[in-house]
Amino acid sequence: MRLLFPAAAAGFLAYCALSVLLGSAGMTAYAALEKRKASMEANLEELSSVNRRLSGEIASLKSDPDRAAADARSIGYLGKGETAVLMGGAKAEPSRVEIGEVLPFVDPPALEDSTIKAISLGVCIAVLSALLMPSSRSSGSRRRYRERLVQSASLE
Repeated sequence: MRLLFPAAAAGFLAYCALSVLLGSAGMTAYAALEKRKASMEANLEELSSVNRRLSGEIASLKSDPDRAAADARSIGYLGKGETAVLMGGAKAEPSRVEIGEVLPFVDPPALEDSTIKAISLGVCIAVLSALLMPSSRSSGSRRRYRERLVQSASLE
């Protein structure tokens, strides 16, 4: 019974250490989440910049009718009384707005709790079996050694 406590304690300590380091709420998972958070904040800042630029363009198009007409003509719209004349050559495309990168969901790297429990149980069993293995200097071998010493001392 006294050997069971150290084995159980070793298993419990292994479980705690693995959970803190590699578990789903452990240090590696939080480090990955912090990295992902920084990436999302950078993406959000990029989207905010695009939004500010487009808001400025909308305000400019609303307030400047000549610019609105020029932009409308650039994408193929005509004003009253205008006739389209198509000419060959390179076609100018309007500038496209690039939106921010879509960030897919990624689970943080972590060991499952069942795996941590299995490893901890293995540690517990290994420590228990190491404690139960007969040592080279067990009490029986000590007793025999003492008896031989006593016999050799009595023969002299």
